[in-house]
Amino acid sequence: MDTIPLHPPVKKGEFSSSTRLLILQGLIPVTAHLVSSQLEAFSERLAEALFKLSDQTLRPEEATSSFNAFQLLKRNNTSFYRLVAGQINAALTKEVSLINAKKKIKKEEKQDFSLVTFDEMESKVLIRNLSQALEVNNSEPLVALNIRIGKVLNRTPIDVSQNPFRPEIFVRAVYQAWMEFDPTPESHQLVLRLLQPNLFLKLQPILDGVNEALIARGIMPDLSDAYRSKVKPKQKRSDSMRSENISNLDPYLHDKLRSIFSGNPIAASQHRVGDSLQWSGKGYASDISGNGSYSASAESILVDRQFFDYLSSIQHLVQTNEVTQALKQSALRQLSQQAAPDSLTPVDQSTIELLARIFDFVFNDASIPEDVKTLIAQLQIPTLKVALLDKDFFFKESHPARALIDALAKSSVLFNTESHTEDPLYQMIEGIVDRVQQEFDEQIDLFSDVVADLEAFLKEEEEKAQEAISQPVAEALKQEKMRVAKEFAVHDVAIRVDTGEVAGFLEAFLLEQWVGILTIAHSVKDRKPQALENALKTMDDLIWSLKSKNNAEERKLLITKLPAMLSLLNAWLNAIKWDDPERVVFFSKLAERHAAIARAPLEFSPRRQLEIAVNIAQRASNRRLDRHVQDQITQPADEWSELVNLLDRGIWLEFSDENDPAGRYKLAWVSPKRTRYIFTNRQGQDAFSLSGEELTTKFRDGIATQIVADSVVDRALVEALRDPPS
Repeated sequence: MDTIPLHPPVKKGEFSSSTRLLILQGLIPVTAHLVSSQLEAFSERLAEALFKLSDQTLRPEEATSSFNAFQLLKRNNTSFYRLVAGQINAALTKEVSLINAKKKIKKEEKQDFSLVTFDEMESKVLIRNLSQALEVNNSEPLVALNIRIGKVLNRTPIDVSQNPFRPEIFVRAVYQAWMEFDPTPESHQLVLRLLQPNLFLKLQPILDGVNEALIARGIMPDLSDAYRSKVKPKQKRSDSMRSENISNLDPYLHDKLRSIFSGNPIAASQHRVGDSLQWSGKGYASDISGNGSYSASAESILVDRQFFDYLSSIQHLVQTNEVTQALKQSALRQLSQQAAPDSLTPVDQSTIELLARIFDFVFNDASIPEDVKTLIAQLQIPTLKVALLDKDFFFKESHPARALIDALAKSSVLFNTESHTEDPLYQMIEGIVDRVQQEFDEQIDLFSDVVADLEAFLKEEEEKAQEAISQPVAEALKQEKMRVAKEFAVHDVAIRVDTGEVAGFLEAFLLEQWVGILTIAHSVKDRKPQALENALKTMDDLIWSLKSKNNAEERKLLITKLPAMLSLLNAWLNAIKWDDPERVVFFSKLAERHAAIARAPLEFSPRRQLEIAVNIAQRASNRRLDRHVQDQITQPADEWSELVNLLDRGIWLEFSDENDPAGRYKLAWVSPKRTRYIFTNRQGQDAFSLSGEELTTKFRDGIATQIVADSVVDRALVEALRDPPS
């Protein structure tokens, strides 16, 4: 039996050291041009972020620094362009020299934070976090570039840390350019904190351009196997969620398809038109368009009439279980043996083999239920007839027959039980398959009709499901509103405590009790803005009342304000029903401190004033460092949290913990701040809500996994085009 000629191109010799260097150095001008085309837009985004920060921050010194940086950038943006371009060019030149000279670049060792200043530590953390986020966002072009550069260096595979065009190089170069552009130290950390992926240079077109430059040099290793080998085990779930669309992969895969269907198989078969079936729709021709699809041929495509009638006779028998099971046992390959001698051209035989490989992949996909596979199996003969008549089936993702297989596979994830036969969706799919079996002969539009029917059915179910979750959504919105209010409350207290001027017992009171009061005030500020103003003023008055009063006027003002302040303080505490014994202890300490302030000498010695100022500054510094360290402990860089942040409404997850809802559930709703996630079954029932932290934990522990619901034909085609083992 003839099989598809899927042989790799002849391997070229290894590049010499000088050739390697020339190839990699030739990528630098390409990169520089692509970076330069983005600098104006990047500068505008950065300036806008600086101005927004200056307008919204509650820290006066931060507002001043950000506004000064904004003005500097607006006045001298051309200078900033030149510095960024120069730093990136210099960094890439250095990296290319290193990668060409050394076998391996050492990864950055873990930094001992005790040996560096706080600012240095924060800079390293921010650069690392931004670089990792950009790596995740641009993983596909990065993997492709790793493979191609590894091919040039004969070191395949290399990892991201060895790639001279990795995101970290761009991040450090931009940061270095800003430090040179604005020598004011206060702006350095400020700008680094603003550099988020949505503000930074868009790296995907840059990395795509570098990949294309290597392809133009003929450096096109097969990426299908390499993509799999480069994926780390802990990344497999998230990476497999993206469709490996044949249209978006390396042109080498297009070359494979072109090699299968190139030439003029009609002339080689020597059939008379009267003995063949003529197809006047879209066909294949020897001249293949550059985008990889076949254009309409001037001549009709000829398929042997006897063989086509034989396929039609089998098509009408596959509704019996025996024939269906036989089809799942590679019956497509047997069809070429059943054909009359010389009735199939080599292209026809290759078409059968390629389609058989695609169906093999579908039948081995564990995410598709067995009874759905049985239904899909009944579509093999109609699909083969389409593929013989129209080779666009392999080239176009939107091809109607291909869209039907994808739609059936995707809809199979919607089943949440092992038995589906009573499910209306299963019955809908069964009816679609029966219709194709009974009605399809040559009219490919039939596939478009049944796909439209399935999509309409699913859309109607989706609308009903959205109505069913209105109550859980309202509850989740309420929870998120209180959570956001608490975050604002914690921030309000933190910026006052971090000054180092708040007494220890008062700090504990603010963090434990006043945060709750401010949370309530923030939650109702849209309806009662005066409540928030009152709560903040009461807190500020309380803090002021415990500061030293060094003259008679300040002490007189304290005595005047105390009764009203204490009255408001008690009213707020009554509102949150704080009646614990600690309340009596707090007011006792408060009275003692006020009495001590009133009795203290009016004038402090210069030495005592200096001691007080130093103590306050030391406490503020310690609190700042403690907060940063705590943030690093409680919020470590985690790819699972990144994954949760990228989840879109409509995706499906499988939960496998016996103590939690088990089965397949759809992400039906995501709160605006992405703190609450609501899952339901297909009908919008059995709804349950998870916080972002809870969902991240389930992903990390393997309890939740995302179900691949992208194009099964795309993935099958990539697998089918893999080179057979030698």
